[in-house]
Amino acid sequence: MRFMLLLMVAVGFIGCQTETVEYRHVPAWHLAMGKELPKNSTQDDNTKVVYSTLGGTNSRAVQEYLTSIELEEKDELTGEVTLRAVLPEQVLSQALVCLRDRNWHVLYGQILSTSAQRYFKSVDEELSYFETYFDTNRLEIAKTMRKMMQSRTFGDTLVHQEGNRIVMYFTPNMLGDFQFKRIEFVKEGDLVKLDSIQ
Repeated sequence: MRFMLLLMVAVGFIGCQTETVEYRHVPAWHLAMGKELPKNSTQDDNTKVVYSTLGGTNSRAVQEYLTSIELEEKDELTGEVTLRAVLPEQVLSQALVCLRDRNWHVLYGQILSTSAQRYFKSVDEELSYFETYFDTNRLEIAKTMRKMMQSRTFGDTLVHQEGNRIVMYFTPNMLGDFQFKRIEFVKEGDLVKLDSIQ
């Protein structure tokens, strides 16, 4: 009887295995830009990797809304591109491409808010001040935008929304020498636009 009990306990221990699960979070804006959530997988050491979204937009309804938005649309006749953004991170991604390519026309016409456009137009009708400002500061602006996108997941960049205004800024303990530390966005209808860089 004792032998049988020991055998049953031994078989019970042999049958139990420890399962390791690694949770990886993907920012929701990543999905909103047309990318898919990676498929759950098992690594060589039998560790299960489970992916989920981070950023408060995990609900199916929100995901369906985000994936229904065409962020970039090209007119087949004119070749003109129309950009749309509903999240600050999308605005930053689009602005970074414009900074890289020095595409001031798209940056001014499609990414800047109406109030920012009015400001630059009031300074100089020809927009040479606008182009000079962004051309002169493009590397510093890009450095801030890239860091804000990267550090948001780790809590070094905070986002505050009040009404139709969204402010993204570095925390006081953020390391690095950044000329610009705060970016403001404004909602215009359903879209988010770049309002100021400070």
